[in-house]
Amino acid sequence: MAEDMSKTLSTKGMSEFERGYVVPDCVVLDSAYCSMGRMVAVRACKAAGWTYHDTTTLLELVPECGVTPDDVDTFELKAAAPEANLDELRKSDEYQRISSAYRLAATRALEQGPCLIHDRVDKEFVEGLGKSCVSAMTYASDRPAMRVRAKVSPLYANLTSDEELDAAIAYEDAHRRAWHALGNETTVWGEPATYDLMICTDLIGRDFAAQLLAQLMVGQQ
Repeated sequence: MAEDMSKTLSTKGMSEFERGYVVPDCVVLDSAYCSMGRMVAVRACKAAGWTYHDTTTLLELVPECGVTPDDVDTFELKAAAPEANLDELRKSDEYQRISSAYRLAATRALEQGPCLIHDRVDKEFVEGLGKSCVSAMTYASDRPAMRVRAKVSPLYANLTSDEELDAAIAYEDAHRRAWHALGNETTVWGEPATYDLMICTDLIGRDFAAQLLAQLMVGQQ
């Protein structure tokens, strides 16, 4: 049915169309492998004066938990395996130990002030702490450029074929998808409906993506 746009665009006084943006306490950022998400996040935090946290820095906030990045890597290898049973892994002592450490670390990070948390917790958890949150994801679309970025990593510098590099990218994304699925059964890693904002870094570039996130952090319009 056709709309009369002259009437549709007249929304003055309608709160549904005039809601203002509120600066969040936290941005949670997921990133597809080779989308430059970590670089974007660090640059955005520097510009906004926020604290950046990821797998390693969060664990530094909870040394009493005894969880190391190697512990996380080992567990994620199991979770990303094709034969992995996520229901069983979710109940495992190792998952409970690691996820509890990250939840405690994120809580402490938020108590210290505004921060961006890369990969380890989701919006639902942050809001459960009474904090406001924006969820975002960076992804890439330029496959040749993604392969070049993968080869820069010491993990995959020895790979030569496009097929090998594509498999490595998919492997890394499988880790991130599995971790998200373990902690949140109602949303799907990488799906647009999961996030407030999807950022294609190959479209707008690393630096502009960082500027965009920084503007969200400080409420600049």
